Amino acid sequence: MGIFDRVAPPGSRRRDAARTLRNTVRSTRPAAAGAPPSRPQTVEQEKQTLKSSWASLDPDALDDYLVSGFQNPQINAQSILTRHRLIRELFPDDDFGELMRDEIEHSARATTALHERSSDLGITMGTFVSKTRRAEVRKVNEAIADWQDDYEKKWASTLAGRTVERKLSVLEFACGSANDYRYFDAYGIAQFLDYTGIDLNDNNIVNARRRYPGVDFQVQNVLDLPFGDRSYDYVVVFDLFEHMSIEAMEQALGEACRIARKGLLLTFFLMADNPDHEVRPKRTYFFNTLSRAKVQELVESRFGPVEAVRIGDLVDEYGERASYNPRAWSMFATRRQD
Repeated sequence: MGIFDRVAPPGSRRRDAARTLRNTVRSTRPAAAGAPPSRPQTVEQEKQTLKSSWASLDPDALDDYLVSGFQNPQINAQSILTRHRLIRELFPDDDFGELMRDEIEHSARATTALHERSSDLGITMGTFVSKTRRAEVRKVNEAIADWQDDYEKKWASTLAGRTVERKLSVLEFACGSANDYRYFDAYGIAQFLDYTGIDLNDNNIVNARRRYPGVDFQVQNVLDLPFGDRSYDYVVVFDLFEHMSIEAMEQALGEACRIARKGLLLTFFLMADNPDHEVRPKRTYFFNTLSRAKVQELVESRFGPVEAVRIGDLVDEYGERASYNPRAWSMFATRRQD
């Protein structure tokens, strides 16, 4: 049974994260006026430029990054769907269908409320490094502040007292400052996970370790990882691959396929049903629109069958203005049996 049959999940990931990260790069690595965008010439060089482009960012800004407004994992449909996948893997015999559907409706209502509040205030939503812009997003977030954590409480209560015979091992690429892990924890899922989070930014890992000193957070680059083949049950990746050259993206995706034993949980904020990738270098970053068909073909050839969900297709299920990003997709892959 596919995800469309189980849960009708409107909503999408990361409102125009490309614009946000453009602003981030501009604020930390300004280019000369009129200079054309450039990109790393080799994957080895890309390893260094990816790291350097994040190195000078304010740790406090990083700690807020992708956890407020539309990106808040409490209401973000792609974060929610990822948690649902982990819960179903942990408790395959339990029927959480109604609770999961209700939570997706919660996502739709919250996203609509943020749309309306940001429109009333004349505030552009997104993810920002500057304190002023982050304060504006928090002002919009007041529209849902009293009820955004409703399902955090419901899941924590539902999962309390449960046990599993074996924890699920999970490796998260580009974990940030425990951006999504903090909700794995708050929702009661983390207790069932043997989790490792990796990020190339030292400040992110310092933030993550400060929040969760007993959890395994490591500074690593997804292009060259030390983990063994099939050493984790699942690899989780939120909104990373669009920021890499196509060669580097394929290498990182290959690492995910190599390391995962059971499945891949992948989200994309710039993906389209186009036959080819649209490559857009922006200084030290990329803001590529990835071809759904090409990515899916790559994963299926290296790993196994893929369930691809275009979040915008599901918006009408709840009659809400629940999608702010028509280019958001999630992919859930299951390893092919040898």
